[in-house]
Amino acid sequence: MGAMVSVIVPTHNRRELLEKKLRALEAQQSAFEVVVVADGCTDDTLAFLQDYSPPYPLQVLQTGQGYGQGQGAAHARNQGAQAARGEILLFSDDDVIPELGWLEAHQKAHTQPRTVAIGRLKLPPELRGHGAAELRGPRVFWWHVTGNNTSMPKALFEEVGRYDAAFSGYGGEDSDLGYRLWRSGARLVFVPKAQAVHLAYAHREKALQKARQAGAAHVRVWQKHRDGRVAWALGVHPVLLMFKMALLPSFKGLLGPRGDYELAFAWGAWEALQDGPRGNGRD
Repeated sequence: MGAMVSVIVPTHNRRELLEKKLRALEAQQSAFEVVVVADGCTDDTLAFLQDYSPPYPLQVLQTGQGYGQGQGAAHARNQGAQAARGEILLFSDDDVIPELGWLEAHQKAHTQPRTVAIGRLKLPPELRGHGAAELRGPRVFWWHVTGNNTSMPKALFEEVGRYDAAFSGYGGEDSDLGYRLWRSGARLVFVPKAQAVHLAYAHREKALQKARQAGAAHVRVWQKHRDGRVAWALGVHPVLLMFKMALLPSFKGLLGPRGDYELAFAWGAWEALQDGPRGNGRD
């Protein structure tokens, strides 16, 4: 039997998605616990969790400054990791539904020290091409580290400084952590059998809003580290953005549904560049 895994699940007012995820976890066979962090929830999430009796150990934490004021996914994941009893942390958001064998595949990936295991992320057919991206491997890079389907030793997570909770809005916290893991010499591996379906966001308007926020957040990741490789990898280098802003308004249709997403991302990044540095990621 491998090391015990703690699945860290932040959630904010998405009880139905959370329930779907937790019930899917009931089919996993490895030794694990689940740590749900309810961040400023005002719906019936906490009532559901109080009545829920899963076949696996479950911890429930609450974060947020007062009723309904969440502190963001980065802070919630940090709190979940701090409470975790497992040697391996598996970060997986409430809208990511694991398939059979998912957790066991993550567990088996940690045969060597300092491993960061990134599982395969799939999309339901109706969401493909609308902003969210599938991750099929076989190669992975530091910018593929996300809170959706990534595991790592708890000791390594603490060593690199955990998530930067200053990224309190949408986006940025994952790529910032991934960059620090890569710089630390961590071993990034793709785990194709660790498959999960990312339900993501179904509404076009919300997808475009998040794309704009992500563009701004990725600029702040670059401003934090001041490494040109970050700007190019995240698609926010000023030279690249100038080309995007010049070409995408006229040619985004060639990219299909993803064209609008790319333009929204570019706009968010461009606006953040014009604003100048504003800290590590607060919106």
